[in-house]
Amino acid sequence: MPLYEPLPTNRAWIRLLTLHSDEGTDDTSTLNCTLQAKLLDDVEYEAISYVWGDPKQTRQIRCNGYVIDVTVSLYGALEKLQFCMGSETPTLWADAICIDQSNIAERNSQVSMMGSIYQRARSVQIWLGEDIQDQAQSAFDLCNEVVEYYADGYHSDEETVWYDWPEPPSPDEPFLQPSRWGHLRTLSQLPWFSRVWVLQEAGVAQTADVHWGQASIKFSHMIEAFILVNLHSCFLPMVAKYGFEFTFINDTWSEIWSTYDLPHSWRSECPYIRFASIHPKILQRRNIFSVLSAGTRFHASDPHDYIYGHLGHPAARGEDGKVFVDVDYGKGLAELYLEVAEKLIVEEYGLLLLSAAEHIEGAPDEGPSWVPKWHRASGSGMIAPGPTNTERWYDASLTDSIKAEVGIKTDRGTGNALLQTCGILFDTVTGCSTILERIETTSSDQPLEAAFSLVRQPLNTEIVDTLSLVMIAGRDGHTEKAAQDDLQKHRANFQAYYSGDESLDPTTKTELNRIIDVPASLGGNGDEYKRNLDDYCHRRRLFRTANGRFGLGPSAMQQGDVCCIIFGALVPFVIRRSDRWFKLVGECYIHGVMRGEIVNEMLQQQLSFQAIVLE
Repeated sequence: MPLYEPLPTNRAWIRLLTLHSDEGTDDTSTLNCTLQAKLLDDVEYEAISYVWGDPKQTRQIRCNGYVIDVTVSLYGALEKLQFCMGSETPTLWADAICIDQSNIAERNSQVSMMGSIYQRARSVQIWLGEDIQDQAQSAFDLCNEVVEYYADGYHSDEETVWYDWPEPPSPDEPFLQPSRWGHLRTLSQLPWFSRVWVLQEAGVAQTADVHWGQASIKFSHMIEAFILVNLHSCFLPMVAKYGFEFTFINDTWSEIWSTYDLPHSWRSECPYIRFASIHPKILQRRNIFSVLSAGTRFHASDPHDYIYGHLGHPAARGEDGKVFVDVDYGKGLAELYLEVAEKLIVEEYGLLLLSAAEHIEGAPDEGPSWVPKWHRASGSGMIAPGPTNTERWYDASLTDSIKAEVGIKTDRGTGNALLQTCGILFDTVTGCSTILERIETTSSDQPLEAAFSLVRQPLNTEIVDTLSLVMIAGRDGHTEKAAQDDLQKHRANFQAYYSGDESLDPTTKTELNRIIDVPASLGGNGDEYKRNLDDYCHRRRLFRTANGRFGLGPSAMQQGDVCCIIFGALVPFVIRRSDRWFKLVGECYIHGVMRGEIVNEMLQQQLSFQAIVLE
């Protein structure tokens, strides 16, 4: 009998793995298990969430009498769960064993069920790997201490939630001792947190346990702790030192895990995540476009999984209960991405899709330029507001006044999919900075030098205001307001940002202070400015145009590219002329055109519109 018998296709069948005790066997060095087909609705089991790891590093297990190779990572997970679970014969689901990976048809079927498999599991068991440096227990204890300290700070009734936080902890509080925070940073950097499949595996879980070496913690407690660390000022010294790793997990919660609207979930196990998951802003993010966009920051060995790894999210299903795209690993990647793009652009999200199609310097040219390459994102924050965000002030094409004309057709000559739009070509790129990186924006010297290098005249208040707004895409902190609507506040934040950096030339600081002239009584928030700088400058270029405008655009842009407004889009775009049509380079922020100024010039007959066909 082969290891994998074909699964019945009449109902939802899966295979489950049962681990057996080594007692009574001759070989105690090899894990022993059996694999059986079961109806998904009729069984209890635990599902394992783990990183596959290096396929060349394997260990052997015995399964249904066969000796098979599994990755070292999965072997460690099975060994840990056999040791720590109450049952002597734990029943588990692990994708690498329970799916016949060589059978594409079965793989398609089982992957399409994975949301249900993890959701119906009694619990999800998360394996982070071995605790090589003996840091796990310290990190998990720190998480539990933080959660316990703030546990009584939440109150609610049927309609409202409010917080009554305890007094700020004393500097002597054990969880504030700096020596312990390196262990939490190590935890936050483990590969599991950067894997695209864990978004769904943890997202749909009823409850979940985390295992790192010999230590364990409830997943809900770990996430609650990371959120509280980002929320309370007493942790600022630690966040400032290890900020990117901590905020990455916090962002994963707010952008992905909080948006799973499920009746039974680990999100009800801790007070803050329970209340935060029903916040109106979280509810706004429950759409498939936002989920796909957030998922681009994660890693997958197969790029198809940047789509298939999210099909268990409630937003992936329509009112008829069907997922918006079927799983088919035999389909070419370009074909899959085009199918997704057509559905998103036609059915609901319109030209917002173009903001996800930002191109990267040096990346190969694959498929239509207007179709997002979900596996090849730049890591920068999207400039355009999300699909349900009604507060962001950008409206470059005056969407309430000008009707969008959008169509998709096939080029008869090449067979490529073309996106037919209308809009205004209004400027040309004449100069670009180097590509800005987040790691470099920890120093204000690099982005400021890049900005000032574009200026062809002496600095004055207008130019400094413009450049400092461009570098943060015009955003006012974490709000959706325009920073230019409160210039004094913006200038104070900008000044606090560059003043706090010792790498910036003192002469430049003095000159900037003279130009912007912020009252001493108006204290600025440099951290707020830097957060927006990190989000929007990362992997982008600052640029200058023929008409003297300044902007922030994609890393792939170059001199001679065209700035345009596309009717129906909230932000401008950089495009490039080809032999017949245009190629989309990416969305951009251009100071002075974000509120429909270009469209108003057209309406006053100072500019004309034209067809813009993107190939």
